[in-house]
Amino acid sequence: MHADDFRRDNYGVVSGLRDGGYSDDMTLAAIAGAHKRLITSPPVAVFPHPLASDLSFSRYWNYLRKQTFVLESYISRVNWLMNRGLFSFHCYLSWGFVAPYFMAAVHIATALQIYIKGYSYEETTCTTSGLLLASCLAICTLTELLSMWNLTRIEVQLCNMLSPEAPKLSLDYYNWSLIFVALLVDNFLYPISAFRSHFSQSINWSGIRYHLKNGKINKIERNRGRGPKFTDLGGKHLYGKKGAPPKASFLSSLARSLCQWHQPKKYEV
Repeated sequence: MHADDFRRDNYGVVSGLRDGGYSDDMTLAAIAGAHKRLITSPPVAVFPHPLASDLSFSRYWNYLRKQTFVLESYISRVNWLMNRGLFSFHCYLSWGFVAPYFMAAVHIATALQIYIKGYSYEETTCTTSGLLLASCLAICTLTELLSMWNLTRIEVQLCNMLSPEAPKLSLDYYNWSLIFVALLVDNFLYPISAFRSHFSQSINWSGIRYHLKNGKINKIERNRGRGPKFTDLGGKHLYGKKGAPPKASFLSSLARSLCQWHQPKKYEV
């Protein structure tokens, strides 16, 4: 960014953020696109963002809500159309990613049931085409995870080269089975979060709730310290002590959230 663009409010980069702007990157990207300005990312501006050790489902859900909520803010008609397109396209791709795995699970469960009961395929109306598609899906999944591993390996090497004084990053800490599960969970929940953001038009940021109207912030509510301290997923101490036990596991937090789902909230978080 050029400093003069902010000093002179060129193209409305200051007023677009000041007058009800919510997302700085989405707002500036819309302004740059409308005025044919170049957007670039320096290749040296890469740094690791480790996950926190005390993650909970509510914290993850709030993070996902913030990712989808940005599509509800806009500064122009063109920006609104672009965000609606991203909204629809991402929801379609997310559930389009999850649906084949659901269908493959049904095919495999059916085949196992036939095998356990001692039937042969000739005695049933089932065909082996479903299992063939499930095998193709497994090959595609392995190819996808291999590509992710290679990309992550390059990024880890780049971070180590750019920050030689920092502790070395390693791929040994990656659990690719959990990453695959995270892909399924995240893509399944994304459309739900997107619709939730669309109909609520409000979001909580560390105890501060922002309300949108016509794509702009029109109301801010503060919970006076009653809200969560952190609502992102990042660890707050990048080079802190390693091996510290987490306060609560993600699965236990999810189970606790489901058990308490029916209970009324004392205040909005």
